[in-house]
Amino acid sequence: MIAGSSSFRTFYFAPAFFCFFLACTGTKDLSVVNLSNVYRNTDHVFHPEFSIRHLTDSTSSLHMLINTNEFLFSRQNNDQFNASFTIRYRLAEAYESIKDNLDTGSVSFRITEEEKNLKKIYDLKFRIPAKSEMLLLVTIRDNQKNFEEEFYLPIDNTSKQSRQSFTARIINGSVPLFKNYISTDDSVQITYRDPSVKKYFVSAYNRHFPLAPPPFSFDQRAEFNEVPDSTFTYDVNDTGFITLKKQGFYHFQIDTADENGFTLYVFHGSFPSVTSPDQMFECVRYITARREFEEMKVNPNKRAAMDKFWLELGGNPERTKILIKKYYTRIREANQYFSSYTEGWRTDRGLVYTVFGKPNTVYKSSTAESWIYGTPNSALAVNFFFTKAINPFSDNDYVLTREPLLEGSWMRAVDVWRQGRVYNDN
Repeated sequence: MIAGSSSFRTFYFAPAFFCFFLACTGTKDLSVVNLSNVYRNTDHVFHPEFSIRHLTDSTSSLHMLINTNEFLFSRQNNDQFNASFTIRYRLAEAYESIKDNLDTGSVSFRITEEEKNLKKIYDLKFRIPAKSEMLLLVTIRDNQKNFEEEFYLPIDNTSKQSRQSFTARIINGSVPLFKNYISTDDSVQITYRDPSVKKYFVSAYNRHFPLAPPPFSFDQRAEFNEVPDSTFTYDVNDTGFITLKKQGFYHFQIDTADENGFTLYVFHGSFPSVTSPDQMFECVRYITARREFEEMKVNPNKRAAMDKFWLELGGNPERTKILIKKYYTRIREANQYFSSYTEGWRTDRGLVYTVFGKPNTVYKSSTAESWIYGTPNSALAVNFFFTKAINPFSDNDYVLTREPLLEGSWMRAVDVWRQGRVYNDN
C-alpha cells in the first residue's frame, strides 16, 4: 500500500488472473478455489494479454493480444494449415458470486497459415451495468487441440472517469497498450472514450518508495502525501504523443473534482528485468544483514561488491550462476505481477514472492489474497494474508498482515538463500 493512505484504485491493463480448467468445476465461488496458477505464468499454454475499454456507460470492449503460434495448426479441406480458437466470456459480480443471469457470449476466430507466429489483436464487445465493479471470466479454447484455459479480469465502471475509460498507446507499439507501464524512452498518447475530449489534467508523483519491511516487522511507513510533485495539462491536439522523462506515476484526469482517472507508471528502460549493478544491488536487501548491506552500499564498485556477495553465498561459479539466475528471475516476475505505484519486487507481495517463491495455494477474493506455502491446514504451512488497498491510482496494491509468528519462517527462508540454495525451488 502507499503508506499511510486510506485509499489508493491498477488501471485496465493490470495483470490478469487465471487458472486451469476452472470452467469445468461448476463452482459458484472462486474465492474457495486454489488460484495458485495466477503466479505460475510459465505453466500456461496460452499467454494472452488483455485490456478493457468502456465505450459507453453500458458497453465495453475487450482487446486481446494473442500469440497465434500457441494454437494447433492442422491441414484443412482446402489443403491449407489453419488453426481456430473460441473466446467465451462471462460477466460475474465478484470472485465470491458467479451467477448465470449476467452477460455471456462467445466468438470463434480462424488463423491462417500466413498468420502463424504472429501476435494479433482480437476484439469483442460486451455489456456491463453502469456504475459497477465486476469480474470478467474469459475462456480461450483451442478448437483443434480440445484444450482451454480461463482468465479473470477486473472491471471498474464506477465512474465515467474510471481508468478503463481511457486508452494508451506508444509510438510503434500495440494499440492499445497491454502492459501497465512505459519507460522514460517511450512516447505515449492517451485518449478518452469520448473522442471530443482532448485536454487532460496530469498529476505527477516522482518519488522513491521504501522497501517493504519483513513480514514480522511493525515498522511504520511514512504517511503518503497526496499532493502531487508537479502538475501539467496535456492537450492531444497540441502535443499528440508525449514523453515522460521522470520515473514515477502520472494520473490523467478530465475532471479533477473526481479522484478517479487513468494512472500510467514509468520505470527504467530494462523493466521488468533488473540489469544494472545499482538495480541488482538494491534487490539483495531482503537476504542481507543491515551492516552487510550498508558496507556494500558505500562500495564505489557495485559490480565487484555484488560478484563477491553472490560468490560467497554460492561457493563456486557454477552454483553461484544458478543462484543469481533464480533470484533475479523472481525479481522480474514480481515486477510483472505486482507493480503499481512502485516496482513489484518492492511491494509486500513482491517481498514474499522473492524470498519464498511461488505459493502452493492462493485464495483470492474481491478484497484480499491468502497465500499458503505447504499443505493447507498443516501445522507446518506458512500463511500470508494480503488486504487490497483502495485508492485512485492502483487496484494492484495489497498490504500484508504482519505477524510476529512469521519471524521464524522468514529467517529460515533467508538462511537457505544464505547457504547458497534456492528456497522453495518449484
